[in-house]
Amino acid sequence: MTISPQVTGSRLSQLKQPGSMSKRWNREELKRCGAIGTTESRDLNLQGEIHPVFANWVNIDPELYRELEQPLLLTSRILEAAGLPWLSDFLAHDIFTEGYPGRKPSCRCSFGPSPSGDGNEVVPRTIVRHHRASWATPEFNDEWLHATKSQLRGEMASAVTWQLDAEMYREKGWVGYTCRHPRSELPLDQLDQYEAIEWWDKGCEDPRWRNLSILLTAEFPARMAELRRQGREHSEVYLLTAFMTAVTILHELGHAVYWKDTRALTRDLREPYYGADLEMELGDSFVASIFGGWVPVPIRNLIQRQEGLAFTEGIAWRQSLSWDHHRLRPKHRTHYSISVDYVAQLFSEESWQDARSDPLRDLIQPKTLEPGLRDLDICSQACADNRHATAAIADFRCNGQGWTWNRLPGARFRIPQYDGYLCPDLDLPVAIDDVIEESSPLPPLQPAVELTTAITITTDDPVIREVSPEMFPQPPRGPRRNANVKTNININTNKKLNRREYGDRKTKPKAPQFIRLSKKEPQVISPDCSEISLDELRNRLSRLLEVSFDELETFFEASSCA
Repeated sequence: MTISPQVTGSRLSQLKQPGSMSKRWNREELKRCGAIGTTESRDLNLQGEIHPVFANWVNIDPELYRELEQPLLLTSRILEAAGLPWLSDFLAHDIFTEGYPGRKPSCRCSFGPSPSGDGNEVVPRTIVRHHRASWATPEFNDEWLHATKSQLRGEMASAVTWQLDAEMYREKGWVGYTCRHPRSELPLDQLDQYEAIEWWDKGCEDPRWRNLSILLTAEFPARMAELRRQGREHSEVYLLTAFMTAVTILHELGHAVYWKDTRALTRDLREPYYGADLEMELGDSFVASIFGGWVPVPIRNLIQRQEGLAFTEGIAWRQSLSWDHHRLRPKHRTHYSISVDYVAQLFSEESWQDARSDPLRDLIQPKTLEPGLRDLDICSQACADNRHATAAIADFRCNGQGWTWNRLPGARFRIPQYDGYLCPDLDLPVAIDDVIEESSPLPPLQPAVELTTAITITTDDPVIREVSPEMFPQPPRGPRRNANVKTNININTNKKLNRREYGDRKTKPKAPQFIRLSKKEPQVISPDCSEISLDELRNRLSRLLEVSFDELETFFEASSCA
């Protein structure tokens, strides 16, 4: 029996582990999918106000700020339409309070890393997703969103200062950076020293709000200004540069919303995981929450790496890994191209007006990528009909001692066995379902039930209206607090129903007391009075014999008849 090579290759491809196959970008495929090579004129015409949290720029050239206006307007729109739920898990809840559920480790592996390098147990290991809790009613979410909006426009806007940096990309390769203290003209190598952060934090009036400097590379607006001088402000390169500027600003806001609190300080400056994220990167987590699980990145590996931020090869969606969908870290990360038409709609005021009922679903999130959200391999349905060009980019590299996973400095992968060395030719172990246990948000404490007893006597009977507290004698007892008894018998005692703890002693209920009422209030008898009337005599006999007035009259009538 002979097996054809085609059948053998097909069978082997089916047996390959998801994410183990690489694929490079193809320029012709990118052109067919509208990611590059478009010639249509693009007009960026967003209107409105820039959100206050993005408005505080210092030491900026007016020409460069002009190029930032459209990206800042886009970030303001996206923030209000799609970013508030994620931010509310930081701003509407105190993530550093004692008893916060995100303090406990979420990975069951015993060799997982410690949350911080200096034993700071205040910092959380995971940011709990309160806005997705099963008990989070629309009323709760509305309250959290309102608090988030208020803090973004108030305290957060006052704490954040934005600044362009001309050397950052060339020296470090950074396009954005969140500095945990005011920069004060410090060079890049001296930023975020632990002692410097600690010194600045001591001057903060409120420990929940530290002053931050967020740096953005000047390459973005400088490149856009150069294209404008060339008459290319309506080109696809200008459009993609503006979009990636907006994405970078949103990315840095995702870091700043955590580091704005002085209690977040640790010596290794490590961040927590967010929700079910498998990667420790709050900036990418925020961006992925906005775009439905995808992060925009530049396409760089066609022939050689581009010098500068040209974006001439287009941009793509990179898959974000989450425990909600994935149990394996793919060796090759899936990428899908972003069409120029999609970006142009985001900068169109008319598109925002058409999608004003639900801009998140109708405009921001890419619907064509929903089938590929769970797949670690390239999804054929997502790239059908030339919707997206695809690539599978290696997520590991050789460091001289072996193959290691790609990782930013200080960041970790949530499952430790996917965070060190690997063998590209061998399959990886698949994590079982109980490896990660995301902390569940605790429901708010319910207020104690108040029992209110209101007794109001309303009657026309003159005898009952004359009832007074003195007619209800009480046995001797100790002092009683707040015993204010009113003569109209309108009792309103505000007592909270306390849950009885184990070990409380039970008391027997007291027997009810029965009190006989006379028709008239007894009068004080003077000892000097020697003559009394017949009616007074009957009243005295009634009290002495402890019989009612009617019974006494019946007795006298019977005596007279006899």
